[in-house]
Amino acid sequence: MESLGQRITHYRKKIGISQKDLATVAGISPTALNYYEKDKREPNVLILIKLAKALNITGGALLGLEPHPDMITQSRNEFLILNSIRELNARGQEKVLEYISDILDSGKYGEKK
Repeated sequence: MESLGQRITHYRKKIGISQKDLATVAGISPTALNYYEKDKREPNVLILIKLAKALNITGGALLGLEPHPDMITQSRNEFLILNSIRELNARGQEKVLEYISDILDSGKYGEKK
């Protein structure tokens, strides 16, 4: 059975981000995250919620109460973009969507099919 620290590490590595990036997005120190991943300390409930949200999983999955979710594999850039967008208000998010639409419509940067 995986420990909490092992689950945090598993989900972080599945996304492909560093401890520093996850700590920044979750609003905790990299040192604290390192302690949690090594099972030297246990995060409180508020930190667990922040970690689950940052990892885009449920709290139950992080605690091992639910099976590992079938996560869509995200690149580091996708992770950082998504979490940056979450920090914007509704107007800012709309603006980002407009930029993305313009970029895709240009055909210059879209995925080749």
